Amino acid sequence: MLNDLQLRKMAHLFALLDVDDDGVIDKMDYTASADRLVNAFGFAPGSTESQRVRAQYARLWDEVTLPMDTNGDERVDRTEFTTGFDRFVTQPEEGYLRHIAPVADAFYDLMDTDGDGRITRTEYLRMAGSAFRMSEANSLSAFERLDLDGNGSLSRQELHRANEQFFRSPDAQAPGNWLFGPLPPRT
Repeated sequence: MLNDLQLRKMAHLFALLDVDDDGVIDKMDYTASADRLVNAFGFAPGSTESQRVRAQYARLWDEVTLPMDTNGDERVDRTEFTTGFDRFVTQPEEGYLRHIAPVADAFYDLMDTDGDGRITRTEYLRMAGSAFRMSEANSLSAFERLDLDGNGSLSRQELHRANEQFFRSPDAQAPGNWLFGPLPPRT
């Protein structure tokens, strides 16, 4: 069962993924997020990079989010989303590796525009602003907390650690809690 922190993280991510702010997530929200991301990085619609990101978003929808839909309307509300992430990602030991790691790898490859194997502050800010509608200030705060070794860039390992902490950790001090910017205050 998710603790208060984990519930807040899921509510925060839900709000970021609900692109049209209609209170539910559907396949269109995932398609729109993928399109914003590939456009922000300047990839053509039919490019290999674009197809890979869209395929990972489609996989995330088909294999993780759609099965959360308990009433069969092909839309996932916040309760279904939270319960589903707990069931598919947070609780099973392999949940992160099976469902989130491939998407994180696709994001990493897309963000690493210069191919140097590291995500720079600029690359991270571009991704956070386009894919998750994060402000520049929130993106910068997130980056600083995720850069565990303080070298000014994110390694693939740092990104995976942050993702796994966001989706699985009940620890309020885990740097990965900042993956999608600051969490809203408790309500």
